[in-house]
Amino acid sequence: MNPRQAMQKKQEEKTKLYLPKQVDLAINLIHTFIKNIGPKKSNSLGLKLAIILSGARTKIEYDNENRVMFDVDELCSLCNINRRELARQIKSVIGIKYTFVDVNGDSVGTTPIHTYRYTRDNKYIYITVSQEARKLFSELGTDGYQFTHGLTENLMNLKHKHSLRMQLFLEMVNNYSKNTAKRIKMELADANEYFGVNYRNWYDFEQKILKPVKEEITMNNKLTFDYQFKDEKDGAGRPKFTEVIIDVIDNSQSLFAQ
Repeated sequence: MNPRQAMQKKQEEKTKLYLPKQVDLAINLIHTFIKNIGPKKSNSLGLKLAIILSGARTKIEYDNENRVMFDVDELCSLCNINRRELARQIKSVIGIKYTFVDVNGDSVGTTPIHTYRYTRDNKYIYITVSQEARKLFSELGTDGYQFTHGLTENLMNLKHKHSLRMQLFLEMVNNYSKNTAKRIKMELADANEYFGVNYRNWYDFEQKILKPVKEEITMNNKLTFDYQFKDEKDGAGRPKFTEVIIDVIDNSQSLFAQ
């Protein structure tokens, strides 16, 4: 069972998430951009563009061809990257595909961000999105604003793939209903699936994922997390870890997160 399935199970047990169906599809679009971040070189531009194109971070105006014009320097500032990184990373953003089943049950496939064009003086850049992606970005900027606004505040300084994925996860859990504990439990197989890794034991997962991710998130964001392992004894041998319990923590008062 992966984290998404675990959340759905909780819903069946009357644990309700803040996110409605259409916004949930938009959040899955963000997951698609995270999955396409390279394992060695961080390329979070697609993810950051998705947040910016939602309009939750800054006002966005599309033309009748679904294009948005950005001042290159301003876009670099919003994404916390330089011009060289923008030019390199945007090439890998173009062509990322997203498939989903919409609210009507129709299967849809789209290339969310499919064209970019610099002006001759390199002062401006036009980014063109698909009609389907524009609708999903709009959902993030309206019904999903509470989620997306928090994500924009907590996302832009993160550089590593696993930290970005964890931050998205924390925002989702943080938007549980008020009467629900802001925590999630995962077995090792679920945790491996969510982060796209394949560690055989909790020790390696903790050293490679949980510890470095917590350090980066705590130093940069207003939401962080604590974790603990649940164990069970198997006869007279040593206790065996069976799952990790992750609790969302308010980090807004930290000097590092300001």
